[in-house]
Amino acid sequence: MVRAMKELSWTYLWFSFLVSSMGDWLYRLALPIIILQKSGSAYHAATTFGVSFIPWVLFSLIGGSLADHYAKNKILILGNLGAIGASLFLIFVLKSPHIDFSLLYLAVFILASVDPLIHPSFQIIIPEIVAQDKFAQANAVIQTIDNTLSIMGPLAGGTVVMILGGANVLWLDTFSFTVAVGILWLLPSSSATKSRKTIIRNLRFDIVKGVKYSFHQRVIFSGSMMFLLTNFALNMFEANCIFYMTKTLNYPLINATIAMSIGGIGSLIAGILGSQIVTRFRAGILLSSSTIMAGLSTLLLLLNTNYLYIGGILGLVSFFGTINVITYFTLRQRTVPKEMLGRVVAVTRMVSYASIPVGSWFGGLLLSHGHPMIVVIMIAGIVRTLAGVMAKFSPLGREK
Repeated sequence: MVRAMKELSWTYLWFSFLVSSMGDWLYRLALPIIILQKSGSAYHAATTFGVSFIPWVLFSLIGGSLADHYAKNKILILGNLGAIGASLFLIFVLKSPHIDFSLLYLAVFILASVDPLIHPSFQIIIPEIVAQDKFAQANAVIQTIDNTLSIMGPLAGGTVVMILGGANVLWLDTFSFTVAVGILWLLPSSSATKSRKTIIRNLRFDIVKGVKYSFHQRVIFSGSMMFLLTNFALNMFEANCIFYMTKTLNYPLINATIAMSIGGIGSLIAGILGSQIVTRFRAGILLSSSTIMAGLSTLLLLLNTNYLYIGGILGLVSFFGTINVITYFTLRQRTVPKEMLGRVVAVTRMVSYASIPVGSWFGGLLLSHGHPMIVVIMIAGIVRTLAGVMAKFSPLGREK
């Protein structure tokens, strides 16, 4: 009976993730298209992308502390309810013929603040409903869902954007949050281990304890530093991908979305094979090697500008990147005590995401000052490769 209940809970969890991720894909694709259509500015498109990751630096630790001490299903429900309100505000801002970028940045910031507050709860509820020997398989399922959408999302999303218009597509994102709330409501209730007043009173102590633990765990912290460099490099290009394809290379939107969809195939393959690969190789070797290969693959974008070729290279990069994520998540869940996992997830995610706004902004800045995309690609590829080399000689690289 207990096993059946856990399997049912796991089904509800991944299905809610599927629904909300579908909405997120539409949002991530529609927003830069709307900005480029209304302003033509690569700088504003990239900066908006970067703003969406600032809350990860500001609120991750709070989300981690809440996850360790409060009912995780309630956090997920309240977070999605908050996302509904934030999404409606964003739609209101984008309905204006001329974008007020201060309001846009505020709306994106508010909507993006939901994820760092609920992500630790999502991560640590998995070990509660999944057996330890199934951690890699569960993480692979989540990545497979995400990666399948990375294939279908750009093509289907691009088509929907062209038919409905970017602002109207955001209504579908709002609807996805609503459906996710309904599914999460089916999860069995779990009681908070502490009262709300106690949680708030001890918040500072919990955060400090989580930070100290994460920094003293040299393997886990080395991994977050590797992702700090990786995310800087990745988002220099990713934040400007739509601009590069449609404005620099002058491809129609449909060609750009086809390239992005092809890129998602690599992630899908990695998600399917991930659990087998992770259990077969040492975590340290796998993490450093996949990072190096992702960096070298990025440099292959310098050789050709055909959109099908670009899609193929993006697929190669996403394959190694997804193996990276599955390996690190599994390592973290396997080695960190459950009572600390929420805060450790929050700290490592905060550190690794801190470079995303900087990378997005820096890539957009280079383009806005007349530097060609080749410079952005070259810097991104070299930084990511070096991140893998450094990880190989760090405590992470020696991890079994």
